[in-house]
Formats: sequence, structure tokens, C-alpha cells
Amino acid sequence: MKNSLRKIVLAAMMTVAPLVASEYTFQTHSLFAIEGGMSSINTEYIGGKYDDKEMGNLGLKIGAQSENYRVFLSARYYDVADLSTLNTYGAEFQYLFNFSEIANFYIGANGGVANANAKRQGLSSDAQSEMYYGGDAGFNIHATELIDLEIGARYMAIQDLITNNVSVDSITTVYASVIIKWEMD
Repeated sequence: MKNSLRKIVLAAMMTVAPLVASEYTFQTHSLFAIEGGMSSINTEYIGGKYDDKEMGNLGLKIGAQSENYRVFLSARYYDVADLSTLNTYGAEFQYLFNFSEIANFYIGANGGVANANAKRQGLSSDAQSEMYYGGDAGFNIHATELIDLEIGARYMAIQDLITNNVSVDSITTVYASVIIKWEMD
């Protein structure tokens, strides 16, 4: 038994040794971001009336970045007149096109859960939750070694989010973020 365990440990060490001895290192960063933006929410009142609402939103994102990829976990609050609350919680995956040392362009996909609670004409309803998916694109500007400024646009299609006879179909957002980054160990 001891000899078998030694052989397994020795084989594992020999397999991992080239990776440890390699001079190539992955440059990764941890990320924290505060996002603000203007959104347009496409809603439909049951009975056929369509309406687009424009409002502000505020969000927090935490994530990680390698040379060409970036991933975030995000939470956002939307200030909508006909809805008591509208929040989204999700994840974003972005591919970075590094065309210069000052900035890069990104495209990405997002998905998560949208929560809404409607209050119309003094009536309130229970909060409803549904999945959303979409895409985003924008520019990431390297202001300093530790701070990036991000300007982008995001589209989220929401599946059957209906609360108090209000159906939320999609959210389109133009946003700006301040991203604080630091190197991972």
C-alpha cells in the first residue's frame, strides 16, 4: 500500500513539475465595479397597451479577468414608475479584443433572474421572478493601473415576467462603470 501511494505521488509530481517550472504566468485580476446607466424597459399591459419606460439603474459587479476573458456576477436596481421594484441578479461573460494598451473592446453574453413587483392604482402584488438572457458590448478604458472605465450597452430579454397585469418583456441599457482591479495571487 505504501509503495502504491508513493508511486501515485511521484507520478503526480512528475506530471505537474513542468507547469510549476514554466516561466509563463497567467495575468489575472480580481474586479469590483459600480455601474450606473439609463435603461428602457419594454412593458405590455394585459389588454394590449404597449409602453416603453425610461429610467435610471444602479448596479454592483464582482468578477475576474484574464488577458482575453472577463466574468462578472452582478446585481442591479432599476427605478421604474409602474413597478414597486425591479431588480436583476446574474452573470456576464465577456471576450476582450485588446487592440491597444489604452483600451479594449468587448462583446459578451449575460443571463440571470429578474424580480419585479408592480403597484398600480393602489394595488400591489407579490414579487415575481423570471429568467433573462442577452448580450452586451462596449469599450473598456484603462484609466490607471488599478482603475478601468467601462462604457457599454446591454440587452436583456425576459421570459414571461408578469406582475399585477404588467408584462416586462425586455430591458435595453446604456451604462458606464468604474472598475477597480487588483492582481490575484
